[in-house]
Amino acid sequence: MKARRAVQAASLLLFLLLLLFARDGGVLGLPADLYLRLDPLAGVVTHLVCREIVPTLAPVLAVLVLTALCGRLFCGWFCPMGASLDLLGGLARVLTRRLWPLRRTLGTDPLPRTAKYLVLAAVLAAALVGENLDFWASPIPLVTRLYALVLVPLGAEGLVLGIEKGAPLLEAAGATDLLYLQVEAGHFRTALFVLGFWLVLLVLECVRPRFWCRYLCPAGGLLAIVARLAQVRLRRAGTCVSCGRCAAVCPAGLNPASPIQSHPETAGECLVCLSCVRACRHKSLRLAPGRVRASSLSGSASSPGLTLPTRRSLCLALAAGPVLSLATGIGPLAAREVPVRAPGSRPEEDFLARCLRCGACMRACPTSALQPVWFQSGVAGLFSPALDPRTGACLPECARCGEVCPTATILALPLAEKKWARVGIAVLKRDLCLAWAQDKRCMVCKENCPYGAVDVVVQQGHVAPVPVVDEKRCFGCGFCEHHCPKPVSAIVVESRGALRLAGPGFEKAAKKAGFILGAAQKKAPYHAPLFQPEGSGESTAPPGFLE
Repeated sequence: MKARRAVQAASLLLFLLLLLFARDGGVLGLPADLYLRLDPLAGVVTHLVCREIVPTLAPVLAVLVLTALCGRLFCGWFCPMGASLDLLGGLARVLTRRLWPLRRTLGTDPLPRTAKYLVLAAVLAAALVGENLDFWASPIPLVTRLYALVLVPLGAEGLVLGIEKGAPLLEAAGATDLLYLQVEAGHFRTALFVLGFWLVLLVLECVRPRFWCRYLCPAGGLLAIVARLAQVRLRRAGTCVSCGRCAAVCPAGLNPASPIQSHPETAGECLVCLSCVRACRHKSLRLAPGRVRASSLSGSASSPGLTLPTRRSLCLALAAGPVLSLATGIGPLAAREVPVRAPGSRPEEDFLARCLRCGACMRACPTSALQPVWFQSGVAGLFSPALDPRTGACLPECARCGEVCPTATILALPLAEKKWARVGIAVLKRDLCLAWAQDKRCMVCKENCPYGAVDVVVQQGHVAPVPVVDEKRCFGCGFCEHHCPKPVSAIVVESRGALRLAGPGFEKAAKKAGFILGAAQKKAPYHAPLFQPEGSGESTAPPGFLE
């Protein structure tokens, strides 16, 4: 038990470190998306949707082989979602002890264990018709989303607040360097939704430990099927006195003391946590090689066997996947527009088919420019990452989003090629622009454009020079929109003209299209007329220039 807790803690710590240092390239030489590559359901679904082998998801095979040998060891020892549920759920149960009598009155199983197999069947059926529903239920993307979009930003905010409030103590202790610590918290739109989803899971944890793993997790259902082949499993090794201690501590709600040969469900439902082995005072349980007899797989009244759905419910679940896939493209559920995606993003249909909505790219973005979207691109695009220049701009010297994407939804491009992967075009709204609409001198967009795509020109009928956008030079990075002084930006980035490919070759395609992307040209020197006061006596320097 202590060994498992230590392994769980170490696995969760590694998961957090990889997430925290995603902007810096990971830790210990490990890829920042290591755990996402291990998610068995994400691996299977992505291969089915893409109709091709995705090399970055090869580690999934290791999890499946481990499960075929030792059962659901990954769920009980290494899964960060399982560890988070054990930790957070344990705290929730301690805080809600008065609800424990409710747990005893709900019977053996408040939900049938077949639910996770039905969810699995629906997700796989949708994948066969090209729709990725994995992001709704796959455990590693779910837990990554929790930490990346909610807990890590909250922790950063707490650290900043603690430094501010504790400044006198830090100065007294001589730790003045901490006062200048720069912490990027980041704020994400769907954080409240993600938090609400996990609060529901914690409430369910108060009803049953590992409620998600027992009844709902489709990845757990997939591993439970593979675990029927397990070569090493729990076996009775001595005389059992039927004290019930093992059943009382089993987080999967099983009775490990039952003859394993008569209960093949133990192999599929058991999390191999060994809590029962530790609880048994008579040393009647141990892990040992051995397989279930084929004659016992169907179960009986006295031995329930492996819990599988009925044929009717399975057919309904298999039909539900394609129906849900079809529904996402009908009426108000269909895509309204194509958001501005990260540089190196695949074409939109392929992008949505691959994306796990895990939040890893959003966490890795140093400016928090990548934000999850709601319904701008329909239900199919829900929670997918898009560039929000008002929050932050895409840095020319950064390509971290592609490096941490486990499914190559955003291609990992070298910086030399990334600069050609145009994400959109900046469009000037003249009715909002200070120069165009109010004849005030402003060149903030020009001064902040790293690609030299914005220039100011003298226009007939205008006293002040006005900005114009050279679309061939524009990358769509969003610096102009981010720094626009107007409350509602007068220059916005649209996805029109974005260059999106399924593989490398952005530079060749961009040059063929006539784009002139790269380092910004030398900025034009400022001319005295720009700084001479107008008749009102106010300075005509660009907003913020003299501050």
